[in-house]
Amino acid sequence: MVQIQASPSIGSSPIRRSIVLRLLLVLVVVLLLHAIAIDAKSQTSKQLRVCVVEGSGTYKKGAQNCPTLEQKSNVRCVIGLDRLDCLRKIHKGTADFAAFYPEDFLAARWSQVDILVTSELRFHSEHFEYEIVVVVDNEAEINTAKELRGSKFCHPGHGLKNHWTAVLADYFETRLTPRECEEDLSPVESRLKSVASFFGPSCRAGPWVPDPVEDRRLKKKYPSLCQLCYNSYQCAIGDKHWGRRGPLYCLTSGAGEVAWARLDDVRSHFGFSGLAAEANPIEYSFLCPDGHLQPLNTRKPCVWVSKPWPAIAAKSKVAMDVQDLVAQLTHDDVNSWQNALLMVLETYHVNITTLDTVIPVDDYLDQAVGFQDAYNNPGCSPSRSIVFCTKSLLELYKCSWLQEVASVYGVEPGLQCIRTDNLDQCLAKVRSKDADVVIVDQDNAMRAHRDYGLRPILHEYSSNALHKYMIVAVVARGAGLRSGYDLRNRKACFPQYEGAAHATVVAALRNHSIGDVGNFFAESSCNWKSTSRCSAVYDGDDGAMRCLQNGLGEVAFMSYETFKSMKNATGANQQDWTIFCPFNKPVKHNALCYLGWTSVGRIMISNETIVRRENEIYNAMKDIDKLFGRRNGLKAEAFNLYGSFDGRNDVLFKDGTESLRNRQDMMRDKSDGFFEPATSTERLHSSGSTQLSRSLLLVQLVAAAVIAVTFA
Repeated sequence: MVQIQASPSIGSSPIRRSIVLRLLLVLVVVLLLHAIAIDAKSQTSKQLRVCVVEGSGTYKKGAQNCPTLEQKSNVRCVIGLDRLDCLRKIHKGTADFAAFYPEDFLAARWSQVDILVTSELRFHSEHFEYEIVVVVDNEAEINTAKELRGSKFCHPGHGLKNHWTAVLADYFETRLTPRECEEDLSPVESRLKSVASFFGPSCRAGPWVPDPVEDRRLKKKYPSLCQLCYNSYQCAIGDKHWGRRGPLYCLTSGAGEVAWARLDDVRSHFGFSGLAAEANPIEYSFLCPDGHLQPLNTRKPCVWVSKPWPAIAAKSKVAMDVQDLVAQLTHDDVNSWQNALLMVLETYHVNITTLDTVIPVDDYLDQAVGFQDAYNNPGCSPSRSIVFCTKSLLELYKCSWLQEVASVYGVEPGLQCIRTDNLDQCLAKVRSKDADVVIVDQDNAMRAHRDYGLRPILHEYSSNALHKYMIVAVVARGAGLRSGYDLRNRKACFPQYEGAAHATVVAALRNHSIGDVGNFFAESSCNWKSTSRCSAVYDGDDGAMRCLQNGLGEVAFMSYETFKSMKNATGANQQDWTIFCPFNKPVKHNALCYLGWTSVGRIMISNETIVRRENEIYNAMKDIDKLFGRRNGLKAEAFNLYGSFDGRNDVLFKDGTESLRNRQDMMRDKSDGFFEPATSTERLHSSGSTQLSRSLLLVQLVAAAVIAVTFA
């Protein structure tokens, strides 16, 4: 037998074999770590979703830039309704990061959203967006804060929009002059009284409250707060002593002795920013919170309050990844994903400034001296909050966010939201004074007034005919009707007995001398009398249209919006129906003929609400409308009062609402025939009597009014 001996080889040497194995092990480890790193980076990128608030103007930053992001990066866009909606999306895990204002962080503290601040969005090199200081005239011999009593005060005023917030504008006087919260004064007037008592002649121009009548009353009652204004009677926006530079002109013109102003404006005004000085800086000093004075040329002025920059915040689990991601963003290549992401994060060109480390919201805000203190308004005790009654958990949720954001933006009195299970429980709460306000639709306004003693204080308004409750008569095409008189003894369909459409028709019949109004339509009509109820499927505007389509009626009265929706719907018979003009023909060809219109919702209060409380509620709700409603058709970006909420429509307010208006303003609308169902208190009895209050439309309704709205 022949023995074969293996020749020496690498594999036969134990030492060499060990070396090879070690090298292979190292290589495998390196490749594995590399793979893990790539995978981790890839997975992190896949998880990064930026929440974008799409503007309501012509430029849509999301639509313009999100496709580039999705094509060239692993960042995805999630569209938010407003910045606080983005915050809720981060909280729910449907978004990872977004850009916020410091006020958004304040509003969000109560919700305990798990976010960290990663980077600032700056447009200049200073550490804060702006800082606010107190400047005093040296000749006034004010050396401490205590010596400010009786001094001539120059305030920046109100209505400053983006240049100040109302809270920061008032912080100085709020800190110095705590109000007394008198029972017979509103919180706003209590504050004004306190300021007028502490300071001497002052200038506090601009609107003190939204209601011009109340504003004029307050300025007449506390004239010293307008005494230093250039036009002391008007004391209004645009005054020479109003606005960012207004307090400094007030001070250096010789009128005032102390000014509350932004530090950047002080530097410009006194010649420290390269511009010619408006006054000699030697004659003035900074007054510090601790009571000492500083010359205006000091390098580190004492600041009373600083406003933080807008910032990017992210869910804590991905905050470091987001910080690394946004650190590399530039506009250098307009076609890059970096440029696209920066465009959706900023409202104007900014510099991304990376924080030393990602930090909690409170830590970020605490870096700005006085900022959180300025917004920590304890209010009056006992509470003077406006108790807002909601009818569902979703309404309560939106109301709670509104309560927080209204407080942050300085609305007084604040809101307090409560929940019931239905409208009637809310109406009862307002009647018993356990709540102050409730929102009521057009079909329940009359019942709320008659049965619960409520009345409207503000109406939801829209300039769009589709978002008004504009009542039209709908009949079958070719019905052969020539006028409203031909409807006698016909079967009619109404959305609700004693609802808006019902009240309008009754008034129109009365105004045209029909006679026995109660028996004008057939007994079998739906919702014409209290005893003529049909199936519940025929209730409401859609139900009234269904009633007509199913042959239960020959005419249906409903909102123009419902008719228009039916015409635009797909189906075999949507073209079989047309609007019938009962009494008057349109003044223009193809113009819309309607019987009258009212608001789709109104804020109602108790009839027993005293005038002072009514003014408080009115002015607070108008402030909320101004802050979070639509301005010139553009929606608010901090919190959208009108529009869908958490994916649901018509929560609290109707989505199509543009603003809140009082009755006088509603009457000024270009569409004739506004009426308020709540003004009618009498029933149309089944016995045939016709006791519907003449006050319903004698003044307000133009029967068969026309508006030049061409319907396609």
